[in-house]
Amino acid sequence: MGDNQPGAVGRDLFWRRLAAAVVDVVLLVVVASLAGVLLYGASDGKLRSSTLVRTTRCQPARTLSVKLLEGVRAPRGARPVAAQLCENTLLGLETSRHATVVLQAQDGEVTRSLAYSRPVDRKAEPIRPIILDWVYPLAFIAIMSLSEAWLGATPGKRAFGLKVVAEGDGRLGLARALLRNVVIYGGAALVLIAPLLIAMAGTLLPPPAYYAAVGVFGLLVLAPVAMLAEAGPRARYDRWAGAEVIRA
Repeated sequence: MGDNQPGAVGRDLFWRRLAAAVVDVVLLVVVASLAGVLLYGASDGKLRSSTLVRTTRCQPARTLSVKLLEGVRAPRGARPVAAQLCENTLLGLETSRHATVVLQAQDGEVTRSLAYSRPVDRKAEPIRPIILDWVYPLAFIAIMSLSEAWLGATPGKRAFGLKVVAEGDGRLGLARALLRNVVIYGGAALVLIAPLLIAMAGTLLPPPAYYAAVGVFGLLVLAPVAMLAEAGPRARYDRWAGAEVIRA
């Protein structure tokens, strides 16, 4: 996303490039959501991913699989007092199912409760699904890089009349396109992937480390926008990659 023209033309390129990036991200969300629905159905619920918009519908569980209680650190003497089966859908298409169970134990006059959720299949049996959320940011960077290297523009840039070329108006090439998009979108990808990896590892960050991570991730996401808005003739990441963004 670089600008080599001053004044009004430069501002026009800035807004065109920002709008093009928004279009590309929106397309990613739509395609990823549809892919998530298809993969969920094809894998019988073993492959799952988050969707930006979803509808959740829950109903009381008529029966409760004993496996749902396995491995739960429940209070001594606890027994299930409530259970729900919930289904998440996107435009009426199922994207995930989970069971929520409430356990209670009576200790004298003290009542101890524990509520937890587990992913389940269509038979309400607990499963360990493969979460695909980390795949989509990496796939987005790869697709953006391939589009700029082979076609000269991403769908968003093509919609706004922009083209990515090598310095001197040649083909950019995959290596430089990849460098460019890693700098632009790598921070946002890390923001999406890191929490999932931390959760999978079962790590709980102390508050100072958590707030420090939020600050670092925020800077990584905002840095490309700051580079694009800076007064130089081209964004810094374009100069690093030897690239230019011009009107097609």
